[in-house]
Amino acid sequence: MNEPSVFNGPETTMPKDTIHHGNWEHRDLHNTNGTTFVNATYTAFLHRDSSARRPLVVTRSYYAGSQRFGAIWTGDNLAHWSYLVALIGMILTHNIAGFPFSGADVGGFFGNPSKELLTRWYQAGAFDPFYRGHAHIDTRRREPYLLDNPYNEIITQTLRLRYALLPAWYTVFHTASISGAPILQPHYYAHPSDEAGFALKDQLYVGSTGLLVKPVVTEGVESISIYLTPGELYYDYFTYDIHPSTTAPEQPLQLMRP
Repeated sequence: MNEPSVFNGPETTMPKDTIHHGNWEHRDLHNTNGTTFVNATYTAFLHRDSSARRPLVVTRSYYAGSQRFGAIWTGDNLAHWSYLVALIGMILTHNIAGFPFSGADVGGFFGNPSKELLTRWYQAGAFDPFYRGHAHIDTRRREPYLLDNPYNEIITQTLRLRYALLPAWYTVFHTASISGAPILQPHYYAHPSDEAGFALKDQLYVGSTGLLVKPVVTEGVESISIYLTPGELYYDYFTYDIHPSTTAPEQPLQLMRP
């Protein structure tokens, strides 16, 4: 967590009138404190083990420059559909802001997700740079292997898809590391001349791979529409069907398909 928390205060951190050395207010230093922590941890790993080339450090508190030292997760989310809806915009914002290696706790940190919500979250999270199941100690066990079918099988297929795409993930991670390009890209980044797509915040591109993803984030949904840029050809990843139209037609959604 690497940030000061005061749980019984109105802001769950130090009061605004807390003044640090040099007459700095706490709100000016709260996140820089997290950056120094992740920096020190990353550096310590390198000094402790000379063979450690890529220490994996995960931080919840960060500031400009934190992306050099570790991955970021979005904090204590809830096992609720609305938090799954918000996830896509949050991760895209992180990427545009220069924090590409980011993600959220799959299934929600607090609360107990339904089997459908947990499955949809695994499917959506499979296209986040940081992909982790994580929950509060008081929640019910939710490991995928504890679920019955079809949910167990669906999540298994999703995890296999994630692993099958590892070459693509390595490529976009490397590109981000040398150029700063987002790992996940909103529509306006991939197609800046397509003004009709500027308002889209529920679908994303995986780097420059051409992979366009629109996670299912609504309970009980059986069909969705995906916006496709005019003049471009798109291919269904699973069926290889061609979609040249502006908007892909609504199609029945089998829960088996990520």
